[in-house]
Amino acid sequence: MFKRPLITMIFLISYSQQVLSHGDNSYHHSRDDLPKQKCWMKMLPDSLPIRSISIPGTHDSAARHGGDSAQTQSLSITQQLNGGIRFLDIRLRHASDKFSLYHGFISQKLHLDAVLNEARTFLINNPSETIFMRLRKEYKDGKNTRSWQETYNDYVNEFSDVMWTSSEYDPELGSVRGRIIVLDDMGSLVSQRAGIYYGNFNKQDDFKFTTNWDLYSKWIKVKNLLKQANNNQRNAINFLSGSGGSFPYFIASGHSSPSTFSPRLLTGKTTPGWKNSDPDFPRISCFIGICSIAFEGTNVLTKQYIQKYNPSYVGIIAADFPGDGLISSIIYTNPFARAYFYTHLFQKLSCDD
Repeated sequence: MFKRPLITMIFLISYSQQVLSHGDNSYHHSRDDLPKQKCWMKMLPDSLPIRSISIPGTHDSAARHGGDSAQTQSLSITQQLNGGIRFLDIRLRHASDKFSLYHGFISQKLHLDAVLNEARTFLINNPSETIFMRLRKEYKDGKNTRSWQETYNDYVNEFSDVMWTSSEYDPELGSVRGRIIVLDDMGSLVSQRAGIYYGNFNKQDDFKFTTNWDLYSKWIKVKNLLKQANNNQRNAINFLSGSGGSFPYFIASGHSSPSTFSPRLLTGKTTPGWKNSDPDFPRISCFIGICSIAFEGTNVLTKQYIQKYNPSYVGIIAADFPGDGLISSIIYTNPFARAYFYTHLFQKLSCDD
């Protein structure tokens, strides 16, 4: 006699999950490849200063291990590059006279030479492209017989065929195609072997979260730099990421669990009582005039902002778990890429063109 209520309850739970389930192409938490965008910089003129290019990137680009609190990416470096990413955020620990990749104290089971090999292979196959690589120290040094600078110099020498070694402040794209440009987040130590000083960029990287409810204030900081970047038309780096009291996947997606298609979490606020609260967050599951206010991830909000306001420059956007929708929206803020897109009947660039 309990079968009918049980079936009804199961149906209602399933229906509720379907209503709240949320998939958006700005968020990709899967090891499946993104659509290929291997040569999108081919659309840009050689004369374009690199600090004026909108660049899709990843935060903590190699952090695929350590559980939900530490993982920020699901794709390998090669998969990211093939999918259109051109800014890599690489965190290095100096130990045993080599650089290992870490996120906090968690090893990411990679050395810098592996990352540089992936980047080199990509650039050899796609010589129209340029990779921006932020290098910074992470975790404490291990035992070494030489200095950071000496170890770094070895990597530069080994990969001299693809490392950009000029000290020019703002080179044109044509002079750096097929090269890795180091964005030096370690000061003059690395700049002695060239690169661009990371500290000269206008940055937003407020990553400290106490609770999930810090998400809206993070979004406001992201949005403010998007506006400033479009006004200044150069030199911005905007991180969509955060951690601490929230999981990186939640900040990127607003989801209750990591899956690409998980339901959004609810803020606990409803309309009309909180109708003016968190206006950029979605109103969902409306019933008799009452709607729930759900969290929305920074990846989704950034893509929506770009699509709504159509800026001509957004800077370098560094995201956790970026999807093709976010990556493409950043690429096509570049006026020359946008012009190509429209004149070729809304088709993405073929690398054989």
